[in-house]
Amino acid sequence: MVPEQDEALIRRVAKLARQNQELLEEKDKLQKLVDKLSEENERLKKMLSEISEAERARISPIEEKPVMNFKMVTVMFADVHGLNRITEGMDRQKLMDELDDIFFHFDQIVKSLNIEKIHTIGDSYMCAGGIPVKNITNPVQVVLAALQMHQYLYDIQKNKGEQVWELRTGIHTGSVIATVSGQKKKSYDIKGATVNTASRLESFGVYGKVLISEMTYELVKEFFDCEYYGKLPVKYKNDLDVFWVKGLKPEFTVYGETCVPNESFNTKFKLIQFTDLQEIILDKLERE
Repeated sequence: MVPEQDEALIRRVAKLARQNQELLEEKDKLQKLVDKLSEENERLKKMLSEISEAERARISPIEEKPVMNFKMVTVMFADVHGLNRITEGMDRQKLMDELDDIFFHFDQIVKSLNIEKIHTIGDSYMCAGGIPVKNITNPVQVVLAALQMHQYLYDIQKNKGEQVWELRTGIHTGSVIATVSGQKKKSYDIKGATVNTASRLESFGVYGKVLISEMTYELVKEFFDCEYYGKLPVKYKNDLDVFWVKGLKPEFTVYGETCVPNESFNTKFKLIQFTDLQEIILDKLERE
């Protein structure tokens, strides 16, 4: 007869053996599940690698782009006319190269005047002052940029002795909504009535002239010689008074060059910048 202590020990060993067997079976089940999940994971990874970048972007959650409001922005549309010369027998590639060169110089002009290039579409160039850094000097900067663009086109064609390209510009100042894209290099897409008005002014004008709205005129008339041009019909609103910018006022030019500012211009412009800086500082102090 087995002593009670030995019998109890046998029962404990048997119980531990059963538990160990159950653990081994559970471990085996878990291992099979892990293997199955690994296979599924590899299958999904393979499927994902086969999806195109465009498709991946389509099925990915849409990233919301930051939206900013700007109360005072000056928008310019510039239409470079000349690609129609292709139908007149001129070399297409030569014309496209020339247009690229023109836009390259436009980029340099707007950059030198702290203006933001928005985009180019075909032979249309769009830029805006007062973005992304808000200021009150942007109407003067954008109008000066337009004059310098016209002068650049005139100079290169005078040197070549041929008239191929013509420029038509429209400028308006007001509020816009800007959508920001990009991480390292930010770009801005702007919308609103101000953009629409600037575009209509460009279409309303004639080649060789810089047209501005009454709003812009009131902000730049101390710097530029302007002449009343006419009224732009605006649907559901009063007609818009339009002005033609002839150039810098004589007292602000270098040797009468209508788009080259002198020291008197720079002094007056810096006074406006100083006033702008004071307002920014006061606004910041009030918020704090």
